[in-house]
Amino acid sequence: LVLGATREIVEKKGLAELSAREIARGIGYSAGTIYNVFENLDDLLLTIQIELLDDAVLRLQSVTNNGDARHYVDQLSAAYIDFALENRRVWNLLFQHHLPSDTAVPPPFHDNINKMIEIVKVALAPLMAGATAETIDRKARVMWAGVHGISAIAVTDKSPTMTSQTAQDFVKSFTATYLAGLK
Repeated sequence: LVLGATREIVEKKGLAELSAREIARGIGYSAGTIYNVFENLDDLLLTIQIELLDDAVLRLQSVTNNGDARHYVDQLSAAYIDFALENRRVWNLLFQHHLPSDTAVPPPFHDNINKMIEIVKVALAPLMAGATAETIDRKARVMWAGVHGISAIAVTDKSPTMTSQTAQDFVKSFTATYLAGLK
């Protein structure tokens, strides 16, 4: 109930409108009930982000690799942008929610990022014959970071040139340029 209500508030109103009181109102319980389940709002928001990244990994895993590496990279990138745009307000939690400096990001968060990197590595490896595993890993992380950055800008619709409507063109241009650079 708490996760669903929190996600709904973020989707409808954004992070700025989120509070324990607002969540409690949405589920018909007291605000204190939330803290029986989650340590604090940061813990709650991290849980939502981890669930979101779980779903993003599943989306990328659903992309079919037909053996054409360039096509596969394009399809993965397009799926990533589509997923971000479909979940734009919650996706923004990845960029808007900041943890206190003494709070570590939990392992499942990092695990999901690494799962996405692994998918990208599989896509890039055929294009990097003879490259070391370390080089492929580095190139995959850079590629993921670029696509992730495009998603971050696109979901805000605040850029005069990159919007939700132009994000797919931008990511396609980015991946084409990046893949050309791998040669």
